[in-house]
Amino acid sequence: MDIKAKVAQLSLEDKIKLLTGEDFWTTYALADIGLRKMVVSDGPSGVRGELWDERSPSLSLPSATAFASTWDTEVMGVIGEVMAHEARRKNVDVVLGPTINLHRSPLGGRHFEAYSEDSVLSGKLAAAFVRGIQHQGVGACLKHFVANDAETDRHTVDNILDDQTLREVYALPFEIAVRDSNPWTIMSAYNRVNGPKMAASPLLNSMLKSEWGWDGAVISDWTGVQSTVDTGNEGNDLEMPGPIGFWGEKLLAAVKSGEVSEKAVDSKVERILLLASRVGKLAEQESKKVKQFTNAQLQEIARKIGSQSIVLAKNQNSVLPLESAKTIAVVGAHARFGRCQGGGSATVYPTEFVTPLEGLTSNAPAGTSIQYTLGVNADTGLIQFDKNYLKNPVTGAGGCLAEVVAPDGSILLSENRFGGFFNWATQPWMFQYKFIRVSGIFTADNDGEYQFGVGMVGNYKVTIGDAVHEGFIPMHSDDLGEFVLNPPCRSFGHTLRKGEEVLIQWEYPQGSLPIPIASFLIGFREPSRSQAEEFLDATALAAKSDVAIVFVGTTAEIESEGHDRKDISLPDGQDQLVSAVAKVAKQTIVVVNSGSPVEMPWFDEVDAVLFTYFGGQQMGSALADVVYGVVNPAARTPTTWARLMSDLPVVNTTPTKGELHYSEGRFIGYRAWRKSNRVPLIPFGHGLSYTSFTTELLSADKSTAKVKVVNTGKRFGAEVVQIYATNSEAELFERRLVGFAKVELQPGESATVDVALEPLVFKSFHGKWNGVAGNWMITLAENAFAQGSSILV
Repeated sequence: MDIKAKVAQLSLEDKIKLLTGEDFWTTYALADIGLRKMVVSDGPSGVRGELWDERSPSLSLPSATAFASTWDTEVMGVIGEVMAHEARRKNVDVVLGPTINLHRSPLGGRHFEAYSEDSVLSGKLAAAFVRGIQHQGVGACLKHFVANDAETDRHTVDNILDDQTLREVYALPFEIAVRDSNPWTIMSAYNRVNGPKMAASPLLNSMLKSEWGWDGAVISDWTGVQSTVDTGNEGNDLEMPGPIGFWGEKLLAAVKSGEVSEKAVDSKVERILLLASRVGKLAEQESKKVKQFTNAQLQEIARKIGSQSIVLAKNQNSVLPLESAKTIAVVGAHARFGRCQGGGSATVYPTEFVTPLEGLTSNAPAGTSIQYTLGVNADTGLIQFDKNYLKNPVTGAGGCLAEVVAPDGSILLSENRFGGFFNWATQPWMFQYKFIRVSGIFTADNDGEYQFGVGMVGNYKVTIGDAVHEGFIPMHSDDLGEFVLNPPCRSFGHTLRKGEEVLIQWEYPQGSLPIPIASFLIGFREPSRSQAEEFLDATALAAKSDVAIVFVGTTAEIESEGHDRKDISLPDGQDQLVSAVAKVAKQTIVVVNSGSPVEMPWFDEVDAVLFTYFGGQQMGSALADVVYGVVNPAARTPTTWARLMSDLPVVNTTPTKGELHYSEGRFIGYRAWRKSNRVPLIPFGHGLSYTSFTTELLSADKSTAKVKVVNTGKRFGAEVVQIYATNSEAELFERRLVGFAKVELQPGESATVDVALEPLVFKSFHGKWNGVAGNWMITLAENAFAQGSSILV
């Protein structure tokens, strides 16, 4: 197909039109050249589609930190295939993922959405995902290019870093993925790098397109284009969302005045049409038929990925697995509710959700007795309403009634809804309504004071029975994304007796956000007792049980797009709960349900620790498979975990006078820990198994390491082979991961594994990639801090 010829057929006006979105999620169609519209969708861990509410649920897979913990490129390929299936089910052509920014600091708000602190692990896993999804005819989008590693002032911050650090660390996962999988799109980030905003950065042309020879299209992050002339001349190809922005008529005028070259516009259009061709939306092409999965298969895959993502961080005296009948005390709110996904644009409505408590209960060995107690309610946020908690006042069915009310009181839209999050964008009535009203009847399960509230910005009105609560919730920054994706909440107490019903109405006025979106959530909190009372029940239950499983974790207020964490501590009360239970329980297992590292001051007090990250919609079943020994854990940490925040070698995410200096240079993650001679609590690459392995480095050069692996234990299991490289010029090149592989073995079985080594690790960047003088030590090690065996090459 001659794309250049098609571009030549177009008027300048049509060319400019194709460079912005038609709305929030779609591009323009142009019948004259057979171009149909394309749909893009957020999708790091699930494909949302154009409709973002409970009426269009999606398969919710584990968070990216969980994906990376598998250290398994084959698993990433399967994830890509599943995401392609989900995309086509929702008429999506391009999935906006994977996120391959780095874990520079654990405070980064989207830490859970990115793979790792290591460039090679991130790049290799991303490439496998991209191959998996694009082989099915659905485009992937690497994001966010580049050095977009924190959320504070993300629209304005200028990240200052030297060229060597940029290329050897932050651009490296993108370069590996581009080379190995040729993603069809890449997203330009909000932030600046050494001056220009990324949508206007010369790096898009000089690095991505010229040096790397990449032929895909650059899509801006949403509202990331904030100027006309410089972005028009540089390498950003598509402004999203549209049609209102800085291109359109403004770009047309800039081309006509000579400020932006038509040649630059033509190049952008060519890339957009090439993307359309690849996803089957140009001329007579049809979208490629993707691999199909039944719902049962999807749930099984989600469960398997979840179990393969769980890191066994500690297992003193082989407390796990729990394979025989026991009395088990399950403690902690995360057991009952769980957190299967991170907050922000990564969020989808899952097609179902198995909580940890449900999973442990339904999969327990025969004769097992499980009792649950809250322990501590550490989440101060609202539980979003769904069909189980509200009743529609008109139909009487589970759910609520949403009405869009015109200034004259007439109803512009009426919907029966079943979830607690409401988001409408670019609707025809968006500038015509006076307010949106949601109504539902709540029935109390217990006596006590409930909290009912709303999450939004602007003026609110919440009516609970006869009580009316009105007020204003201000915006605390200029980041509109935070207030759509993770809005501040207000709640109001209302005392009810068990079985009592109350009608609740929420009103959301027009104009709350300065963009054509209506977005808010409704929710509640149950009556709670004092922490001392809850602790008393928890310790009493733990003391009389054979084993206590305590759940701790973060909340949507802590880990979400739009803001960074202030620290890495768990919510108040959780650490104290673990210590209190550990003092009285015969055996204590802790499950950490967070997407990112947290402090664990009780780590030495307990018998076993599991990291589930955000485990996806089959989280409960996946956890049960590991706890009960159906699955032998094989995951490894993709990030170093500190004992205390004060131990962290790199922390800062807060700009000073608009600039965030990456003063640590190349030394982030385990590289920074090793340089500072600090010992972490959990090393990068750490993870235990229910079986045992021996490994032997047989041979190595700069391309391949040959390793013999033997399963010396009594269970089937998988070993992750990790290869590190160090140059004899230690100041020039510190130890770095250079290759990895995963091998599954039966008891007594052995295998010889050829581990491909990343060639760019053996080079240094100074204007270009150059070979490094001196000898290289190739090391086989259990993690980034272990000694291991080495060969000098």
